[in-house]
Amino acid sequence: MKYVIVGNSAAAVGCITGIRKVDRESPITVISYESSCYSKPMIADVLVDIPEDKLIYRDEDFFKSNNVELVLGHRAVEINTDSKVVVLDSEETVPYDKLLISTGAKPFIPPISGVDKKGVFTFTELSSALSFKNYIKENGLEEVVIVGSGFIGLEVAYFLAKLGIKVTVVELLERALARAIDKKGSEIVEKLLREEGVEFIFKDSVSEILGDEKVSGVKLGSGRVLKAGAVVVAVGVRPNTELAQTAGVKVNLGIETDDHMETSVKDIFASGDCVECLDVTDGKKKPLPLFPLAFEQGFVAGLNMAGKRMKYLGGLPLNSLKFLPVPVLNAGIVNPPDSSYEVLVNDRFDDKGFYRKAVIKDSNLVGFVAVGQIDRVGILTNLIRQKIDVSEFKERLIELDFGLVDLPQWWREEKLKNDKTAYKDWRAV
Repeated sequence: MKYVIVGNSAAAVGCITGIRKVDRESPITVISYESSCYSKPMIADVLVDIPEDKLIYRDEDFFKSNNVELVLGHRAVEINTDSKVVVLDSEETVPYDKLLISTGAKPFIPPISGVDKKGVFTFTELSSALSFKNYIKENGLEEVVIVGSGFIGLEVAYFLAKLGIKVTVVELLERALARAIDKKGSEIVEKLLREEGVEFIFKDSVSEILGDEKVSGVKLGSGRVLKAGAVVVAVGVRPNTELAQTAGVKVNLGIETDDHMETSVKDIFASGDCVECLDVTDGKKKPLPLFPLAFEQGFVAGLNMAGKRMKYLGGLPLNSLKFLPVPVLNAGIVNPPDSSYEVLVNDRFDDKGFYRKAVIKDSNLVGFVAVGQIDRVGILTNLIRQKIDVSEFKERLIELDFGLVDLPQWWREEKLKNDKTAYKDWRAV
């Protein structure tokens, strides 16, 4: 058996781990155009001079101990399903019996005039982050505009402000993180970032990037002009499905897979940010570009590639702002779409420094926000995953001292025995 993995991040590591749970001998080949296996959620940290080795997700010893051959610095450009080979940009071919596509996501670039100028960066790969860092130093940048107020954009904004750079975030919507967190959560995040010197412009967009060969400023849709030495485009990502399409794999918003992470083409599996993932909160498949979910999906794919049948149970959308002075965490549905949802709130941020919100649907917890103190939120995520009836203790969900003692005895006993639904043994990522 020959296993081949295209991509070298969380999903690839999960897949290797899954394969080796079943098959310790067969060769595994990993193909990646990048030079190392690093933690993508940490790439903004390079702006504040964190050593690059601190970003390494799995080092060479991991691959050696698992008998993995690394083919780095080469991009996979085609999959030939007749001969079962992966074609590289060097025109070399790599044969496979079982193949995992874990090509991740690519940044979405809006059609902005001048977006190809020198000084425009995205922030989804370590190489782009390092290029931006060097550009800051070489050009002595004092002002930067960030397009988009998602998690990546805000983290970059925070670190730039820490460097003494004037940062302006331009957002088309009415508040920061509007699609990811509730209004109160946005207000808290905005307040914390403004205190660091970050400026926000909402309900506006960048229509043109100014300058001759390199960036000198931006023009907004409102007509306002901002001076800037660089622009970071951080309006989101899209699943990278191009390689899958060369194999005739079925693609919707992302690569479609079955419950075993296998695609529409036999012996080709897919995991990570390039796929459509089952969202356990609403039962719908959608792109969920989250690092821990990529590992889980890769692990399940690896088990199935090696012959052990295992279903993927779906993922829980969960995000955290790890860089702010106050931790901010949200999971599941936090902006209820209609009145059929019940919302419980404990807002003590102004006097006690914490904020809690729980969203309930049909007696099940389907989402929460925790700001300031996030102890025991793991219990809440398990309640969502396992669809436990919370009606008898729902008022306790938003209290800081909510814990296992509040839960039904039968659940606690079962939890101690075995918690398969939370992938307990697989999430050391």
